[in-house]
Amino acid sequence: MADKTDWIVDGFQFGTQTDAELAKSELKRIERLKEKLEYSNPNMVNAVYKKAIDNRIFKTPVGYGFLKKLQSVLKENATPEEEIANIPVYGVYSLRESANPAVEKVKASQKKAKEKTKQEFFSRRTSIMVNIGLFVLVIIMFFISYTSKSPTVLNYEKTIQNRYSAWEQELMEREQVIREKEKEFLISD
Repeated sequence: MADKTDWIVDGFQFGTQTDAELAKSELKRIERLKEKLEYSNPNMVNAVYKKAIDNRIFKTPVGYGFLKKLQSVLKENATPEEEIANIPVYGVYSLRESANPAVEKVKASQKKAKEKTKQEFFSRRTSIMVNIGLFVLVIIMFFISYTSKSPTVLNYEKTIQNRYSAWEQELMEREQVIREKEKEFLISD
């Protein structure tokens, strides 16, 4: 594991090795630019400043410090009508309230505990209401199936037997009528 003193670049202490390495590479770029840059030439300074902002070359405080230096040089040498672009910051700093990770963990666990108790109360209440609703629906279903005339699982056999007995009765009556007609025709012949 790297020593955190390796994470210090140009007076800034970074939180990760990756950020420190990025800052070191930006510091090398800045040193090369400083060798070639003529601060007395405002056009050259303006071109470097705009290109660095447009291409998002600098992403760490080390690079932002250099951009701030270029901005101040431009403000000193610029005419009042010229618009000097602001330095855009692409990092988000409002995600953490404090710099201490232990405090953040404690706050997060307290927040989760509060949410869990609220969620548990809500889920119990919801569960009870849903169970009562389902119980009422089951009772309604039994009532409907008991009073309904169409066959259901509860009275299916009885309904079918009644239907077949009605058909059988109807067939017997028809047979009786047919036999009586046959006797009439045979006697009359």
